[in-house]
Amino acid sequence: MSAEEPARRPAREPNALFRRVDELARQNQEAAQEEVPLLTEIADPAAPVPGAAAAIDEESLAADLERALVARLAPELDRRLTALRSDLEKELRRAVRDAVAHALAARRAEPPKD
Repeated sequence: MSAEEPARRPAREPNALFRRVDELARQNQEAAQEEVPLLTEIADPAAPVPGAAAAIDEESLAADLERALVARLAPELDRRLTALRSDLEKELRRAVRDAVAHALAARRAEPPKD
């Protein structure tokens, strides 16, 4: 190699990257086109489930749901009722205090009866 000639690397094809990208895209497309069964093709939704218990009637299902909901919601209802009772007691005390103050003020304003 002479000092006048720059060092040359082996020439790469300018389209090599494009070819590689096309090859990868083609491979992904082929993989995507593989047959994948749908769930309805694997299991028949109308077929009975093997080993499943007999169908639960609607009344017992409704009763179970009611029991579960009441058990879950009752503590929250109790908390809210307690808070509401506390608020109502405060309002009642304030109303009674105002009524007594009003009655005393009206009594003082009346002239004494002789």
